Amino acid sequence: MGITRQNGEDAPERLVSLKPARITLVYLLVGILWILLSDRLVSSLFRDDPDLLLRVSSYKGLGFVVITSLLLFILLYRHVAAFRRKEHELRESREQYRLVVESAPDAILIHDGVRFVFANPEAAKLFGAASPEAIVGQDVLKFVHEDSQDATTERMRRNMLLQGPARLREQRYLRLDGTPIEVEVAAVPFALDATAGALVFVRDISRRKSIERDLRERDRAYRLLADNSHDVIFTMDPRLRPTYVSPSIRRLRGVSVKEVMAETIEQMMTPASAARVRQAAERLIVDDKVDPNFVSRLELELRRKEGGTVWAEAVVRPYFDAGGEFLGVVGVLRDLTERRAVEAELRRSREFLGMLVEAIPDPVFVKDKEHRFVLVNGALCAMLRQPAEAIVGATDYDFVAREEADVFIARDNIVLETGNEDLFEERFTDKEGRGHTLVTRKGLFVDASGARFIVGVIRDVTQDKVRERQLRDSLLEKEVLLKEVHHRVKNNLQVISSLLFLQKDAIADPAVQEIFEESRNRIASMALIHEELYRSGDLARVDLKEYLERLVPKVVQSLRGQKSIGFALNLAECRVTVDKAIPFGLIINELVTNAAKHAFADRQEGNIRLTVTREGVQVQAVVEDDGVGLPQNFHPDAVKSLGMQLIVQLTRQLRGVLTFGPASPGSVFRLRFSLGDEIA
Repeated sequence: MGITRQNGEDAPERLVSLKPARITLVYLLVGILWILLSDRLVSSLFRDDPDLLLRVSSYKGLGFVVITSLLLFILLYRHVAAFRRKEHELRESREQYRLVVESAPDAILIHDGVRFVFANPEAAKLFGAASPEAIVGQDVLKFVHEDSQDATTERMRRNMLLQGPARLREQRYLRLDGTPIEVEVAAVPFALDATAGALVFVRDISRRKSIERDLRERDRAYRLLADNSHDVIFTMDPRLRPTYVSPSIRRLRGVSVKEVMAETIEQMMTPASAARVRQAAERLIVDDKVDPNFVSRLELELRRKEGGTVWAEAVVRPYFDAGGEFLGVVGVLRDLTERRAVEAELRRSREFLGMLVEAIPDPVFVKDKEHRFVLVNGALCAMLRQPAEAIVGATDYDFVAREEADVFIARDNIVLETGNEDLFEERFTDKEGRGHTLVTRKGLFVDASGARFIVGVIRDVTQDKVRERQLRDSLLEKEVLLKEVHHRVKNNLQVISSLLFLQKDAIADPAVQEIFEESRNRIASMALIHEELYRSGDLARVDLKEYLERLVPKVVQSLRGQKSIGFALNLAECRVTVDKAIPFGLIINELVTNAAKHAFADRQEGNIRLTVTREGVQVQAVVEDDGVGLPQNFHPDAVKSLGMQLIVQLTRQLRGVLTFGPASPGSVFRLRFSLGDEIA
């Protein structure tokens, strides 16, 4: 068992190793020597005493028997102990071999050339058997795939007949359910009791082969990707010599892969670019070790085959084998022609926008989400009396009073939180202590990376506010004057109306008095308009509802005499300018007057209704009564009275339409005109 015993422990084995003939010879020699030596010793000692000599001789024989028996016992005891020890060691050795076989990670089988006579648990697991006993007795070729049966048969023949080992080989076997598996098989001759056999070692390599196939497939996929990539993929050894270049190098430089593989760094690119590559390679090594996390991004000017150069961006990093040994660098080259053109266009665009911003006379600024200025124009620099370098990176608190800066920041936060534009009037005090009124428009700008910025334009409206105040004062003054004008016109019209009233009382003819009364009503309708303008806050427009609510009762009351004439008003809200209010008021005055005078000639009572509606910019006034109705063949143009001629002429002045007709009972007049562009 490989255990070395010391001197004392080796003695029993030496005794046991003695052959029986040698033991007998030793026993014979010891007996003869005992007899000869003991007889001489006894004879010499007890020669004079025959009786004592006889007794000693008897004891001598008894001692011989005891000594020889003791010696035989020792020999047999030692022999039995050594035998048991050997037997125990043999059992331990067999147990260890059994554990090795049963615990082996590979399948171990023994066959006699036809069938399996032994299988370990791993073999049962490999072939999908419930236990090793399910394999024992099975035909060997039953577990071999048909693709490998010829080769397996030949290997078994050589292994058993020629007694030569079968070297490790990959083959296809079958599980009990018929599923093929890929294995590695090796065998050595193994003697059985009566026949020759073979000890077979089988290892399942299905997973390894699957991984190898996956790796090959990935390698093909990566190779296909690299070969068809628009970007150039390359690898270089530690001395910066190319070891692989994808075919897309032809599009980039106009050279073949074979030509590139023979070039040096200096031949591939301009000296300045080659120097940058060498410097990057030096940075790759830190403390005499290659930094595995190193990544370098370089813009290189590469030489083209037909002459000229092309700019490309290279991203390189080191790569290692499975053992961690540095193999070189792997990188990607991307054509920068389009990007550099875009960047140039972007620079031109930025320069243009910069010029445009500078040309804006109003202060313009851009702030980040921390309220720091990132862009300002010259107008803002002039307003703050600071150069752009001092403003960029600073905040409002660095240039204005805290109270004013708090307002600026609060409005910034509204834009940042809502994303809506903000227009706000702010207060700003300059370095000389002069106050300014600013109107600032702010908006939110989010760039491609998601960064949020506040873009603002400021307009100093201090002078505008002064002019506005001056205009407001001037307007107020003109409104006072205009009110005074309306007041005086109204007073003058009332004076005229009073004169007509006095004149009427001096005339005895009732017909003439009626004419004077109608004139007074017409003048009163115009005076009432100026009174409405004077009383209202709007000196340019008249509220028709309020105006008619005062006009119609006055007209009806002045003309009904002893009759009971009622009236009803249904008036919509409507405001019109003076140039439309005066003719409209005169028309309504004439229509109501005609109804009060003529509709109830033979009656003592009646009703007049006035309705004013508005649809968009169209205004319609309807005057109707329940009187005797219109005469047959009535038409306003044919009537020669002053009142009806005024109605026709004033309707034309309003650019309106007048319609009329009978009602049930009575008559109805409809006036329709447009407000035009007026806002009522």
